[in-house]
Amino acid sequence: MMQTLLNRSVIALGIAGGISAFAAGCASNKASKETPVSIAQLSQAARATVQKLTTGGTVDKIDREVEHGKVVYDVEATVGGRHVEYVIADSNGEVLGTENEIEVSQLPEPVRKAAKKYFGTSDGLKAMKGEEYGETHYEIEGAKNGKTVEVTFDPGGRRAR
Repeated sequence: MMQTLLNRSVIALGIAGGISAFAAGCASNKASKETPVSIAQLSQAARATVQKLTTGGTVDKIDREVEHGKVVYDVEATVGGRHVEYVIADSNGEVLGTENEIEVSQLPEPVRKAAKKYFGTSDGLKAMKGEEYGETHYEIEGAKNGKTVEVTFDPGGRRAR
């Protein structure tokens, strides 16, 4: 009887440990914590890409993070008076993603409708078109319940992320 209880306890602990390890593994597949860095801290390849992309503009913020198992830099800049964002690979300076300001009128119809429904209006909204890892998304920023919030939609107008 005592041995059976002990065996069950060991099995339960093993299962709990396995579940914990699985959960930790799943969490590690998500983007890691962002760490602010300066342009001088980028790899040579990433720095060259950022300098080329932001020529004539200003780099506002750079965060180092891990996405899809790779070290990348999330770069926010102002170029030509417009806000832009880039995801740049540390290893070779490849541009893995972009986000550019667009007019709300340039949004696909399903996204415009979804944004209007979400915010209750289309007045005063700001829109960004993003393309990362082969997927397109639209980030819409506006006032909701007295606060400025951002919501992301796929091209079909469905909430993303």
